[in-house]
Amino acid sequence: MHASDPDEPIAPGSEPLPVGEDEFRLIADSAPVAVWVSRLDHRRSFVNRAYVEWLGVSYKQALDFDWREIIHPDDALRILGESIAGEASLKTFELIGRYRRGDGAWRWLHSTSQPRWDAEGRHIGFIGVAHDVTDAKEAELALRDREAQLSAFVNQSTAGFAEVDLDGRFTLVNDRFCEIAGWSREELLQRTMQSITHPDDLPRNVPMFERAVHDGTPYTHEKRYIRKDGGIVWVNNSVSVIRRPGGGPFGVLAVTLDVTQRRESEQELRRSEETLRLAVEGAGMATWELDLPAREGQWSPNRFDLLGLPRTASLRGTVEDWIARIVDEDKPIAREAVERCFAAGEPYRIEYRIRRADNGEERWLQSHGSRIDHDGGRLNRFVGVSFDITERKHAEEELRDSEARFRTIFEQANDYLITTTLDQRITSVNPAALSALGYTEAEAIGRHVSEFMDAEQYALSREALEHKIQFGGNTRVSIVVRARDGRQLVWEIDSRLMADERGKPIALNAIGRDITEAKRAEAHLRLLVDELNHRVKNSLAIVQGIAQQTFKAGADPEAARRAFEGRIAALSEAHDLLTREHWGSVSMARIIADAVAPHGGDLGRFRLDGPDLTIAPKTAISLALAIHELATNAVKHGALSQPEGRVTILWARGGSEADPQLHFEWSEAGGPPVTPPKSRGFGTRMIERGLAAELNGTVHIEFAPAGLICTLDAPLPEAAS
Repeated sequence: MHASDPDEPIAPGSEPLPVGEDEFRLIADSAPVAVWVSRLDHRRSFVNRAYVEWLGVSYKQALDFDWREIIHPDDALRILGESIAGEASLKTFELIGRYRRGDGAWRWLHSTSQPRWDAEGRHIGFIGVAHDVTDAKEAELALRDREAQLSAFVNQSTAGFAEVDLDGRFTLVNDRFCEIAGWSREELLQRTMQSITHPDDLPRNVPMFERAVHDGTPYTHEKRYIRKDGGIVWVNNSVSVIRRPGGGPFGVLAVTLDVTQRRESEQELRRSEETLRLAVEGAGMATWELDLPAREGQWSPNRFDLLGLPRTASLRGTVEDWIARIVDEDKPIAREAVERCFAAGEPYRIEYRIRRADNGEERWLQSHGSRIDHDGGRLNRFVGVSFDITERKHAEEELRDSEARFRTIFEQANDYLITTTLDQRITSVNPAALSALGYTEAEAIGRHVSEFMDAEQYALSREALEHKIQFGGNTRVSIVVRARDGRQLVWEIDSRLMADERGKPIALNAIGRDITEAKRAEAHLRLLVDELNHRVKNSLAIVQGIAQQTFKAGADPEAARRAFEGRIAALSEAHDLLTREHWGSVSMARIIADAVAPHGGDLGRFRLDGPDLTIAPKTAISLALAIHELATNAVKHGALSQPEGRVTILWARGGSEADPQLHFEWSEAGGPPVTPPKSRGFGTRMIERGLAAELNGTVHIEFAPAGLICTLDAPLPEAAS
């Protein structure tokens, strides 16, 4: 509906109504849409019943009503400007916006006005019609909101992703974007966003892009891309700035949807509406009238087109012509409604499917019908109007399909999908998250997220939310949450704000993954590294001590080298065994056997006898080095220096259960006579001091003439069994 301007000059006199006033009034009053006729002074000379009912005032008040009073504040400036420009053009013009109905409700109206001319060709005013398109608008907005929510949860495999730098040069594109834009990835990475945007769209696009880069303001818009083959594709781009952790922008991300088909459908719908509008002097509808006794009457030309029927010369049709085009499943609904209207005068409003006569295409129609009762004995008449609502039905079906897809993904996802209000109260949660936490959906919905975590963890969550509100984008944070049974779970949560059509944040979408085991493995790895560092340091200290004692001043270099190599080999053998056992407790028998093997342990020159006790790693190294020193001394000076020499190694567990003791004895026989040395060497000192200190016991070395004897008595090591 267009706004009137009381400041324009008023032409003298009252302008006449259109030719065929009675016919026009009958048709207009039966229409379910508002129809009006205005003069040059902008006063209305006629309004129909729907017009009066919509305002909720009397007929006289409706003629004088100022429409500017009920335009929505957000639409007023635009609608008034478009109305003034449309009237000045003296051409048909359209307005779309929100108006306050008589009952106070805000409704979307799509109005069309066209100039009127008298018989001499003088401009005498306007005739207009307004459709209530609130349902279609709300369906469109609901579909947009659902698609935005779905795109936040899913990896958007059906949408194009394009990242550009702050100058608009592409830095990253996915396959779907290449498919939509019509360029290969390699080609796009050599181009800018501006180079593939249609020139007519750049004046609107570039300022929004620059404002986003400068202020971080996200935006959504529709524009055209020019494909490599010269084709044009319409896209809907949701654009946001990508920021570094410090907050500085480094790029811009666009989520791209191909809306070419929707645009073409909208264009086709506009063409269809134009035909309907011209059908009855801009009323915008396909109409038909019937003489009830004959069930035949006048059809508007576009009604034939709507049904795919050839126009007859007389432009007349019958009820059965219409019924024949309705699909079989919907015929009973239509026939019952029209027969009830004919017989009882009950108006109807029905939606049904037809199959066009020319190409068999199935279309959805909405029809309204009323019986016109005359006084004075004249026969009753019927007036009906029809609209093609196929695209609206498709939009509703797409919305249902979108919701079904979203629900399937939401219910079956292994990740944890959660939505909350901006104050972080849970509004939806998928089964995977409920199973992990141990709650039912009814128990979780409406609860605050702080109820599932400790105070410091909630502070991290709140900090991430405030960062998104301030800078946009998404955040990723690891948070410890608490399950119903008290278990603490580490979740990695990736979240993003959801905005309304004006870009205002209205909710929070979050995707979580359980990384509890990964965090435990990480902590265990750090422990192992620390333990390895400790053991390496201990080993280096042992090697350092061996080197200092072996290469002391006055020692024969060659003898010292051989002694050092032997001691390092013994240390290495002990390390090999400990490594195979993952540095846990090891067999005492195995340590002794490995230590004597290089000195003839596999030739029967040693007798080993004792229980298979287990000892700690550090004790095992000290014991291996001590046995190596005893064996080396036996080879050089003792029993093993003679072919018939033998060594016996005995160990036993003694003492009580409360105080177990270890007894170890090394005895040589068959070697040359033994005489005590004049001084203690490194090996002797290591055995007497080092091994005794390691085992917290006493070591005694006896240089008996028949052969060296070494005994050890100590508490049984805790690791022994």
